[in-house]
Amino acid sequence: MFDFHIHIARLPQKKQLTQLLLDRNYDFIAVACEPWEWEEVAQLKKDFSTELKPFKLTYGIHPMIATQANVEMFAKLREYLQDEHAMVGEAGIDKRYPGYEDGTQDSVFLEQAKLALELKRDLQIHCVGDYMRILKLLDKAGFPQDQTQGLDAQDLQVLPRMQESPRPIFHRFGGDSSVIPKALSYGAFFSLHEDSFRKKSTAAAIPLIPQERIFFETDADESFLEPEELAEALENRLESVRAAYAESRE
Repeated sequence: MFDFHIHIARLPQKKQLTQLLLDRNYDFIAVACEPWEWEEVAQLKKDFSTELKPFKLTYGIHPMIATQANVEMFAKLREYLQDEHAMVGEAGIDKRYPGYEDGTQDSVFLEQAKLALELKRDLQIHCVGDYMRILKLLDKAGFPQDQTQGLDAQDLQVLPRMQESPRPIFHRFGGDSSVIPKALSYGAFFSLHEDSFRKKSTAAAIPLIPQERIFFETDADESFLEPEELAEALENRLESVRAAYAESRE
């Protein structure tokens, strides 16, 4: 199983849980979206990464703390992103948090998008609000289009790695069918969550996405369960997303 987006550092008994998940062949990308979380995830990588199976992770500045971002925070983010197995993100816009209306979130997202381009890293995107606004920001940052030409299934595999052209990844996708063609022109991927199937317009759009560009996630970030129970619950939650996707294609 591959959980494309999980906040492992925010879950209880994170070291014990990580070991349990790895023992169960539950693979994941550990997402860290503010400075304290970067530190926790970096330590988990030290504890669990091996040469044969590198610990996959992301470092980014979430829109919930966009108004706190400063030069020092971006410098620290760049330091963490020297890890070649790290993606950038999650980064994006969210109408529920300060900085959405005045453009602060846009500026913080643009800085991270440019960093992804500079370091040649895929970019995990958080969007609660206007997907077309995010697509315009990708244009403004200089993300290349028409990345889909000539790619086969092997080329389309997403793993955090150095690559020629970074690609946007729409985490917990919640857009409609108008988003798909434009996003695909950037070589985008889409990570689906249980919520992706609850919104009618998103559920209708999902079958338009090529299967090889889809991943599944729990986006888990809190729990009151013990590690053994939580590991099982995560497996069940991820399986339910996969089942919903299979049903959507029938």
